[in-house]
Amino acid sequence: MPLAGTYKPSPNMKKATLTITLLCALCAYANAGPEPTGKEMKQVAPVPTPCPSWTGFEIGGFGAYVYGVADTHLDLTGTFEQFHDFEVALQNRGNRSLGTSGGEIGGFLSYNYQFAGNWVIGAEFDGGYTFLRNSVERQALIASEDEDIDLFAAEASFKTHYLLTLGGKIGYAFCHWLPYATGGVAWADTDISGRLAEPGEGLLFKGSRSDTQTGWFVGGGVEYMLTDHWRLRTQYQYCDFGSVGFTREDNFGEGFIAHRSVDLREHVVQFAIVYGF
Repeated sequence: MPLAGTYKPSPNMKKATLTITLLCALCAYANAGPEPTGKEMKQVAPVPTPCPSWTGFEIGGFGAYVYGVADTHLDLTGTFEQFHDFEVALQNRGNRSLGTSGGEIGGFLSYNYQFAGNWVIGAEFDGGYTFLRNSVERQALIASEDEDIDLFAAEASFKTHYLLTLGGKIGYAFCHWLPYATGGVAWADTDISGRLAEPGEGLLFKGSRSDTQTGWFVGGGVEYMLTDHWRLRTQYQYCDFGSVGFTREDNFGEGFIAHRSVDLREHVVQFAIVYGF
């Protein structure tokens, strides 16, 4: 006979307790997952994209801003030397700087070779048509040795139509970026003219000269690789073509000699679209 006050669970209560226990065990097993086997895949970090090579040929087209400096000089000799003060005054009035701005369009072909890691050397030929020309005319009243006041007119002009350069370059690649220095030989045509006249007396010196000048250039630039083939670049060049001139004697044959010369320099800022092979 059971003791008084003793609790005896009913059959339904036992069934409910057993059911809850089984559910908890199943949930724990499902959350635990399978036992590790040591063959699981490990997550691998993505491999960075390698830097491209700059070795190969390039071809490109460019447009450029050009600032030309043409310093003109008037040198008077012969019979002028008998009138020193008059000679000096007239020479000073005849010297001019014909600085002017223009443009250039053209193309280039080059080859680059990358070595020793990131160093790049190369050679390049550029050719372009330039829009660069200027002229100036000035009249001056100058006192002669006998204190007469004479009116003189001095005119000078220049223009250039093309610019060619052939040079080497050296740079250091920063993956897609290539800054570099460049330098070499430059050629440009020069077309200069000058006139010195004394209208009242009919005295006249007039002449012109067209020639191809050989000079030199230095500069630098930076190129950016957009894709495996397409690139953009900007470049600066300083070009010096030395001096060119001509000599003329007066139209009366009295031994008055005038020599006109021009010192030509060009500053070129170039923007190019490049295709690499």
